[in-house]
Amino acid sequence: MRNGNNKKVAFVATVYRHLEVFHLPYIKSLQKMGFEVHAYGSVDNGKESLIDNGVICHDIAFKRNPFKISNLTIIKKMIKSFTEESFCFVHFHTPVASIVGRIAAKIAKVPYVIYTAHGFHFFKGAPIHYWLMYYPIERLMARWTDCLITINEEDYKVAQNFKVRDYVEYIPGVGVEKLDIGNSEEIIKGKKKEFGITEKNFVILCVAELNKNKNHMQLIDSMEKLVVDFPHIKCLIAGEGEDKEKLVNITNQKRLENNILFLGYRRDITELMLMCDVVTLLSKREGLPKALLEALTLSKPIVATNVRGSKDLVENEVNGYLVEVDDMDGTVKTFKRLVESEQDLDELGKNSGSKSDIYQLQEVIKEVQKVYGRANDNIMSMSK
Repeated sequence: MRNGNNKKVAFVATVYRHLEVFHLPYIKSLQKMGFEVHAYGSVDNGKESLIDNGVICHDIAFKRNPFKISNLTIIKKMIKSFTEESFCFVHFHTPVASIVGRIAAKIAKVPYVIYTAHGFHFFKGAPIHYWLMYYPIERLMARWTDCLITINEEDYKVAQNFKVRDYVEYIPGVGVEKLDIGNSEEIIKGKKKEFGITEKNFVILCVAELNKNKNHMQLIDSMEKLVVDFPHIKCLIAGEGEDKEKLVNITNQKRLENNILFLGYRRDITELMLMCDVVTLLSKREGLPKALLEALTLSKPIVATNVRGSKDLVENEVNGYLVEVDDMDGTVKTFKRLVESEQDLDELGKNSGSKSDIYQLQEVIKEVQKVYGRANDNIMSMSK
């Protein structure tokens, strides 16, 4: 039996950076409640920030594929660590880490398991093999999960059919902070100077990891057509990823290097969004994208693909436009409309701002704290 007074909890994700970028506010809220917080993940540039915030880190070299035989070694290591640390509860994130980690948690008899699904790999319109592979796994793993948190409505409806040990919860995303922008005009002026952008430029911003799912090719191919009529258009792409070299090479081959700028990993996303005219995300699938949540908070019009998660945040022709995945003509037509209509930009932006309240960080933290409180109550009742 676990000691109910042992106030230790853990967060698990494939990489530390996921926890640093998306979950630090929740980690801090637990620390304020008196919990010692641990983290499990692969080493990257997010680890240092977690350590600076008082998190005890356990390095786990998670694989990209949950079916690799080498995961048995990882499971064994996590079982040993979970048993030694005797956590009150463990909160899992990201697909591979959550599968491998929940197996370890089951064997180690972790008393309460929380899993946030940041977008199931199976979804409406997904290839059939996604459903055949990932649906049975998530359905099975749900039996070893006490609280399953979903962050969009489509996933919530699917998860209702899973047999979790306690309950399924819907919480809209990871939340975004209400921003005190200060002198926005000076910020915009400074950022434009940094990137050589003038008042005549129309600026599109895309914040996303450079991988196949984020579908940057739809944006690059659209830009190739847009610059013919609008040579002053600029597209800023913030993010790193495995496809960076390929995407940069394609951009150069299309002679778009003056119109498309790859910015790498950035910590000034707020300032970049203030400077841009439109925020875009043309992913093939999403959970509930934080970049678009930030765009709502900053009252920015959005162009996104009509996929789960993104369509939760974008109401077509109200605060932005939804285009279909790989619909090049529709994407070009949409951006062209925005370039040509300042009035559309203003109205769409105002509507984005009005939709942002329920996604504010403090509101989401309150909902997540209810989950943690319920988990803690369960542990306390078991220890009596």
